[in-house]
Amino acid sequence: VEHGSTVAALSAGSRTRSAALLRCGNVADVIVIFDLDGTVWDSEPGILACMAHALDGVGHDITTAGDLRSHIGPPLATMLANLGVPEPQLDEAFRLYRERYLSAGVFEASLYDGVIELLAELEDGGHTLATATSKGSDPTMTMLEHFGLTDRFAVIGAASMDDSCSTKAQVLGRTLAELGQPDPGACVLVGDRDLDVLGAAGHGVDCIGAAWGFGGA
Repeated sequence: VEHGSTVAALSAGSRTRSAALLRCGNVADVIVIFDLDGTVWDSEPGILACMAHALDGVGHDITTAGDLRSHIGPPLATMLANLGVPEPQLDEAFRLYRERYLSAGVFEASLYDGVIELLAELEDGGHTLATATSKGSDPTMTMLEHFGLTDRFAVIGAASMDDSCSTKAQVLGRTLAELGQPDPGACVLVGDRDLDVLGAAGHGVDCIGAAWGFGGA
C-alpha cells in the first residue's frame, strides 16, 4: 500500500482482510491497533533533527551513521546504538535526543493524507482502535493531543519513559492487556516496519504493512 492510498487500502483491508481475521465472526469485531511513526504521522523531520542533535552532542560524526532515515523505528536506545553511539555515551545521547524531541521534535511532524478519514471510517464501522508504539509515552501523548487524536483510541499503548517497556512486542503486550486480552485472531496491527510484523507475530496478531512509512514497500 503506497502513500496516498491509505484510506482506500486500509478501509478495504478492514472489511476483506483474510479468512484468519474474519474467524472472529463479525468483521466489525476486529480491533485495529496502530503503530504511529511512519503509519499515522510522518515524524521524520523531528526524528532526524533529534538524531543529529544527539550525535553532535556526544561528538559522533553524523557522516559515519549512514542513512539516518533507515534507523527510524526501533526503541530509542536501540536506535542510538545502531547509529554507532558507543555504549559509554548512550545515556548522554539518549538524554540529548529526548531533551530536543520533547521540546521541538514532537511538533516537527504531519499527519499522512487520509488518516483522519480512515480513523473515522473505522470507528463508524464499529472497530475498537488502539495504539502500540515504541515512542515514549510522554511524546506520544503530546503528539496525539497536538493532532487532536487522543479520543480516537480506546487504549494508547506506548513505550515507558524509562525504556523498561520499549520493544514492539512489549508495548503490544501491554496494549492487549489493557484491551482485556482479546482473541489475537480478532486483532490486527497496522505498522510500517519489520519490527511491527515481528512484534505482532509474537502475540499471534496479524499485521497490515503501511508501505508509505519508513520501512518502504
